[in-house]
Amino acid sequence: MSQVEHTHAALLRLCDELQQRAVARLPPERDLAARLGTSRTTVRKALDMLERDGVIRRVRGRAGGAYLSRVAPAPLSPEEAAPFCSGRPLQRSLGTVKGIPQLLHEQGFRDGTQVISAGIGRPSLRAAQHLGLSPDTEVVSLLRLRFADGDTLSLERMYLAGERCTGILGTALDSVYELLSSNLGVTVSVTDESIELATIGESVGAMLGQAAGTPVLRLERVGYDQHERPVEYSVDLFRADRTRFSGRRTA
Repeated sequence: MSQVEHTHAALLRLCDELQQRAVARLPPERDLAARLGTSRTTVRKALDMLERDGVIRRVRGRAGGAYLSRVAPAPLSPEEAAPFCSGRPLQRSLGTVKGIPQLLHEQGFRDGTQVISAGIGRPSLRAAQHLGLSPDTEVVSLLRLRFADGDTLSLERMYLAGERCTGILGTALDSVYELLSSNLGVTVSVTDESIELATIGESVGAMLGQAAGTPVLRLERVGYDQHERPVEYSVDLFRADRTRFSGRRTA
Protein backbone atom coordinates (compact mmCIF):
# COMPACT_ATOMS: atom_id res chain seq x y z
CA MET A 1 0.00 0.00 0.00
CA SER A 2 1.41 3.43 -0.96
CA GLN A 3 1.90 6.34 1.43
CA VAL A 4 -1.09 8.12 -0.10
CA GLU A 5 -3.27 5.03 0.38
CA HIS A 6 -2.14 4.68 4.02
CA THR A 7 -2.93 8.34 4.61
CA HIS A 8 -6.28 8.04 2.85
CA ALA A 9 -7.23 5.06 5.05
CA ALA A 10 -6.27 6.95 8.23
CA LEU A 11 -8.22 10.05 7.19
CA LEU A 12 -11.25 7.96 6.24
CA ARG A 13 -11.25 6.45 9.74
CA LEU A 14 -10.91 9.94 11.20
CA CYS A 15 -13.87 11.16 9.12
CA ASP A 16 -16.00 8.28 10.41
CA GLU A 17 -15.11 9.16 13.98
CA LEU A 18 -15.71 12.90 13.51
CA GLN A 19 -19.10 12.15 11.98
CA GLN A 20 -20.07 10.10 15.04
CA ARG A 21 -19.06 13.04 17.25
CA ALA A 22 -20.99 15.51 15.09
CA VAL A 23 -17.76 17.40 14.30
CA ALA A 24 -17.88 18.84 10.79
CA ARG A 25 -14.37 20.20 10.16
CA LEU A 26 -11.12 18.26 9.73
CA PRO A 27 -7.86 19.62 11.17
CA PRO A 28 -5.78 21.79 8.79
CA GLU A 29 -3.56 20.08 6.20
CA ARG A 30 -0.38 21.18 7.99
CA ASP A 31 -1.54 19.64 11.28
CA LEU A 32 -2.63 16.41 9.60
CA ALA A 33 0.73 16.06 7.87
CA ALA A 34 2.64 16.54 11.13
CA ARG A 35 0.41 14.19 13.09
CA LEU A 36 0.49 11.46 10.46
CA GLY A 37 4.22 11.80 9.86
CA THR A 38 3.87 12.54 6.15
CA SER A 39 4.03 15.47 3.71
CA ARG A 40 1.35 18.04 2.99
CA THR A 41 1.43 16.88 -0.63
CA THR A 42 0.50 13.35 0.46
CA VAL A 43 -2.27 14.68 2.72
CA ARG A 44 -3.58 16.85 -0.11
CA LYS A 45 -3.74 13.87 -2.47
CA ALA A 46 -5.57 11.80 0.16
CA LEU A 47 -8.03 14.66 0.70
CA ASP A 48 -8.53 14.84 -3.08
CA MET A 49 -9.61 11.19 -2.96
CA LEU A 50 -12.03 11.85 -0.10
CA GLU A 51 -13.50 14.85 -1.93
CA ARG A 52 -13.86 12.85 -5.14
CA ASP A 53 -15.78 10.17 -3.22
CA GLY A 54 -18.06 12.77 -1.62
CA VAL A 55 -16.81 12.20 1.92
CA ILE A 56 -15.62 15.79 2.36
CA ARG A 57 -16.06 19.16 0.70
CA ARG A 58 -13.49 21.94 0.60
CA VAL A 59 -14.19 25.58 1.33
CA ARG A 60 -11.94 28.48 0.41
CA GLY A 61 -11.50 31.76 2.27
CA ARG A 62 -11.16 32.74 5.93
CA ALA A 63 -13.40 29.90 7.13
CA GLY A 64 -11.91 27.53 4.58
CA GLY A 65 -10.81 23.97 5.09
CA ALA A 66 -12.04 20.43 4.65
CA TYR A 67 -15.55 19.70 5.97
CA LEU A 68 -17.48 16.47 6.22
CA SER A 69 -20.25 16.27 3.66
CA ARG A 70 -22.59 14.74 6.22
CA VAL A 71 -22.59 15.01 9.99
CA ALA A 72 -24.71 12.89 12.33
CA PRO A 73 -27.51 14.94 13.95
CA ALA A 74 -27.27 15.77 17.62
CA PRO A 75 -29.32 13.58 20.02
CA LEU A 76 -32.87 14.85 20.52
CA SER A 77 -33.72 13.10 23.78
CA PRO A 78 -31.96 11.37 26.68
CA GLU A 79 -32.92 7.97 25.28
CA GLU A 80 -31.11 8.76 22.03
CA ALA A 81 -28.01 10.21 23.66
CA ALA A 82 -24.82 8.39 22.73
CA PRO A 83 -21.96 7.77 25.17
CA PHE A 84 -19.47 10.62 25.40
CA CYS A 85 -17.02 8.37 23.56
CA SER A 86 -19.32 7.64 20.62
CA GLY A 87 -16.81 7.25 17.80
CA ARG A 88 -14.16 4.57 17.30
CA PRO A 89 -12.25 4.77 20.60
CA LEU A 90 -8.82 3.60 21.60
CA GLN A 91 -9.41 0.57 23.81
CA ARG A 92 -7.04 0.89 26.78
CA SER A 93 -6.91 -2.25 28.93
CA LEU A 94 -6.00 -1.85 32.57
CA GLY A 95 -4.71 -5.41 32.73
CA THR A 96 -1.73 -5.06 30.37
CA VAL A 97 1.49 -3.01 30.28
CA LYS A 98 1.73 -1.57 26.77
CA GLY A 99 2.79 1.75 25.30
CA ILE A 100 0.40 3.92 23.30
CA PRO A 101 2.07 3.29 19.89
CA GLN A 102 1.73 -0.46 20.35
CA LEU A 103 -1.93 -0.16 21.33
CA LEU A 104 -2.67 2.07 18.35
CA HIS A 105 -0.93 -0.26 15.92
CA GLU A 106 -2.77 -3.30 17.28
CA GLN A 107 -6.13 -1.56 16.85
CA GLY A 108 -5.47 -0.29 13.33
CA PHE A 109 -4.84 3.37 14.09
CA ARG A 110 -2.09 5.49 12.52
CA ASP A 111 -0.06 6.71 15.51
CA GLY A 112 1.82 9.97 15.89
CA THR A 113 3.86 11.64 18.63
CA GLN A 114 4.92 15.26 19.12
CA VAL A 115 7.66 15.70 21.73
CA ILE A 116 6.98 19.06 23.34
CA SER A 117 9.91 18.88 25.76
CA ALA A 118 12.55 16.33 26.74
CA GLY A 119 15.46 16.78 29.10
CA ILE A 120 16.89 16.46 32.59
CA GLY A 121 15.12 18.22 35.43
CA ARG A 122 13.65 17.93 38.88
CA PRO A 123 10.49 15.88 39.40
CA SER A 124 7.28 17.24 40.80
CA LEU A 125 6.81 16.61 44.50
CA ARG A 126 4.26 13.89 43.80
CA ALA A 127 6.53 12.23 41.25
CA ALA A 128 9.46 12.29 43.69
CA GLN A 129 7.29 10.71 46.37
CA HIS A 130 6.16 7.85 44.13
CA LEU A 131 9.67 7.27 42.78
CA GLY A 132 11.19 7.29 46.28
CA LEU A 133 13.50 10.19 45.43
CA SER A 134 14.51 13.49 46.96
CA PRO A 135 12.82 16.43 45.18
CA ASP A 136 16.34 17.65 44.31
CA THR A 137 17.21 14.46 42.41
CA GLU A 138 17.47 14.94 38.66
CA VAL A 139 15.33 12.72 36.45
CA VAL A 140 14.37 12.46 32.79
CA SER A 141 11.32 14.63 32.15
CA LEU A 142 9.19 14.23 29.02
CA LEU A 143 6.08 16.01 27.76
CA ARG A 144 4.48 14.38 24.72
CA LEU A 145 1.33 14.85 22.67
CA ARG A 146 -0.17 11.70 21.14
CA PHE A 147 -2.22 11.41 17.96
CA ALA A 148 -4.47 8.69 16.52
CA ASP A 149 -5.31 8.89 12.81
CA GLY A 150 -4.22 12.53 12.74
CA ASP A 151 -6.35 13.78 15.66
CA THR A 152 -5.19 14.46 19.20
CA LEU A 153 -5.55 11.61 21.68
CA SER A 154 -3.63 12.38 24.87
CA LEU A 155 -1.07 14.58 26.60
CA GLU A 156 1.51 12.86 28.78
CA ARG A 157 3.98 14.06 31.40
CA MET A 158 6.50 11.32 32.22
CA TYR A 159 9.35 11.20 34.74
CA LEU A 160 11.98 8.46 34.58
CA ALA A 161 14.32 7.69 37.47
CA GLY A 162 17.85 6.29 37.23
CA GLU A 163 20.95 7.45 35.40
CA ARG A 164 20.56 4.76 32.74
CA CYS A 165 17.30 6.32 31.57
CA THR A 166 19.12 9.40 30.31
CA GLY A 167 20.27 7.17 27.45
CA ILE A 168 16.93 7.61 25.68
CA LEU A 169 17.43 11.35 25.23
CA GLY A 170 18.49 12.31 21.75
CA THR A 171 16.53 9.43 20.21
CA ALA A 172 13.06 9.29 18.67
CA LEU A 173 10.79 9.21 21.70
CA ASP A 174 7.75 7.55 20.16
CA SER A 175 7.81 4.48 22.43
CA VAL A 176 9.76 4.94 25.66
CA TYR A 177 8.94 1.45 26.93
CA GLU A 178 10.46 -0.08 23.81
CA LEU A 179 13.55 2.14 24.05
CA LEU A 180 14.09 1.28 27.71
CA SER A 181 13.84 -2.42 27.00
CA SER A 182 15.84 -2.66 23.77
CA ASN A 183 18.53 -0.05 24.46
CA LEU A 184 18.95 -0.06 28.23
CA GLY A 185 17.70 -3.42 29.49
CA VAL A 186 14.99 -1.80 31.62
CA THR A 187 11.59 -3.48 31.36
CA VAL A 188 8.50 -1.81 32.82
CA SER A 189 6.79 -5.00 33.90
CA VAL A 190 4.22 -3.85 36.48
CA THR A 191 2.22 -0.64 36.79
CA ASP A 192 -0.06 0.83 39.43
CA GLU A 193 -2.70 3.01 37.76
CA SER A 194 -5.60 5.15 38.88
CA ILE A 195 -8.18 6.95 36.74
CA GLU A 196 -10.37 9.92 37.46
CA LEU A 197 -12.35 12.50 35.53
CA ALA A 198 -10.71 15.92 35.29
CA THR A 199 -11.20 19.16 33.38
CA ILE A 200 -8.56 21.02 31.42
CA GLY A 201 -7.49 24.65 31.33
CA GLU A 202 -6.72 26.84 28.33
CA SER A 203 -3.08 25.85 27.83
CA VAL A 204 -3.72 22.09 27.89
CA GLY A 205 -6.89 22.61 25.87
CA ALA A 206 -4.91 24.41 23.19
CA MET A 207 -2.55 21.44 22.85
CA LEU A 208 -5.38 18.89 22.74
CA GLY A 209 -7.53 21.07 20.48
CA GLN A 210 -10.30 21.16 23.10
CA ALA A 211 -12.06 24.00 24.86
CA ALA A 212 -11.13 24.94 28.42
CA GLY A 213 -13.32 23.03 30.86
CA THR A 214 -13.62 19.96 28.61
CA PRO A 215 -13.64 16.71 30.62
CA VAL A 216 -10.70 14.33 30.15
CA LEU A 217 -9.65 11.02 31.67
CA ARG A 218 -6.69 11.56 33.97
CA LEU A 219 -4.54 8.45 34.29
CA GLU A 220 -1.83 8.46 36.98
CA ARG A 221 0.72 5.67 36.63
CA VAL A 222 3.72 4.33 38.54
CA GLY A 223 5.80 1.83 36.58
CA TYR A 224 8.14 -0.73 38.15
CA ASP A 225 11.05 -2.44 36.42
CA GLN A 226 11.87 -6.16 36.39
CA HIS A 227 13.50 -5.78 39.82
CA GLU A 228 10.33 -4.19 41.29
CA ARG A 229 11.96 -0.77 41.54
CA PRO A 230 9.87 2.32 40.68
CA VAL A 231 11.28 3.72 37.45
CA GLU A 232 8.41 5.72 35.94
CA TYR A 233 5.83 8.21 37.14
CA SER A 234 3.40 9.53 34.55
CA VAL A 235 0.20 11.48 34.27
CA ASP A 236 -1.73 11.07 31.01
CA LEU A 237 -4.71 13.19 30.02
CA PHE A 238 -6.78 11.18 27.54
CA ARG A 239 -9.55 12.77 25.53
CA ALA A 240 -12.72 11.27 26.98
CA ASP A 241 -14.40 11.32 23.56
CA ARG A 242 -11.66 9.13 22.04
CA THR A 243 -10.74 6.68 24.78
CA ARG A 244 -12.40 3.75 26.48
CA PHE A 245 -10.81 1.94 29.42
CA SER A 246 -11.58 -1.68 30.13
CA GLY A 247 -10.57 -4.26 32.70
CA ARG A 248 -11.29 -7.76 33.84
CA ARG A 249 -11.79 -8.84 37.43
CA THR A 250 -12.02 -12.30 38.89
CA ALA A 251 -13.36 -13.39 42.24
